[in-house]
Parts: sequence; structure tokens; C-alpha cells
Amino acid sequence: MSIFPVCLLVCLLLVQVVAPETTEESEKRFREFVRQHIIEAMEPNECTTVIAKKSITKKVRTKDRTKLDETKGPKNKNTFIIANENEVKAICHGQTGPKKIRSANNFKIVVCNLTNEGRYKGRKDYQIIEVECANNLPVHFYDQIKGNE
Repeated sequence: MSIFPVCLLVCLLLVQVVAPETTEESEKRFREFVRQHIIEAMEPNECTTVIAKKSITKKVRTKDRTKLDETKGPKNKNTFIIANENEVKAICHGQTGPKKIRSANNFKIVVCNLTNEGRYKGRKDYQIIEVECANNLPVHFYDQIKGNE
């Protein structure tokens, strides 16, 4: 048996493992990102209501590590970006990713932290945000960073 077919098979398997995310996968992750992190208007005292309405929970990876779909209870912290989808999408313009990107401008945000009473306490801020981009779309929220006022 020739070594060429074996090498070809190994190469094809490697391409599948390291292949970039498809546009369809990125769009699905973007929709989830929007659900969890983008809202056009919100006050800090609305955290508990908004998190419940959007069914935002802490999730853990499945056994095969490919999905985040096993619910693990309430998230300790969730950040909402007060903007429209296009304003947040602009952060990833030209970024096929996956790549962690910081926004060039500050965004209004509401940071919701879980209290001991099982409710959320929110605070409003104005900060740079850091997201993961894939196929020109934000697909994961990393952090907020104190920026220029």
C-alpha cells in the first residue's frame, strides 16, 4: 500500500479539525450573543427582570466539549451592552477571526451581579468592551475595560 493515500486521509482529517467556523455557525453564535448581551435600553434596577425574561443561565460544556448547553443555574455576572446590533457588529468589521477584539469606543453597559438573595444588582458604566469575533460577527463577550471617559 502506498503512503500517499494515508497521508491524504490524515491531511483531510486535520483540515476538518482546524477548519474555520462556518458563516452559519457564526450567525447562530451571534444570535445567542445578542440574546445574552445586547439591549437597546435598560436601567440597572432591571437586571433580575431582564435576565429572567431572556432566560440567561450559567452553562457548562457537554461531555464531548462541543456545546454549552447543560444548564448549571444562575450566572454570577452578566454584562449588557446598551446599543443596537449594528453598533456592536461594527467592532468586528474586517475580523474573520476567531480573534479577541477591543472596541475602539466606549459603550454604555449595565453590569448585573448576583446577590446572596438570588436577585441581581446592577450598575451602569461607560467602558471599552472586549469580544470574540468570527466571520465579522461578535460571538462571545469577554470583558469590559475602563476606557476614556
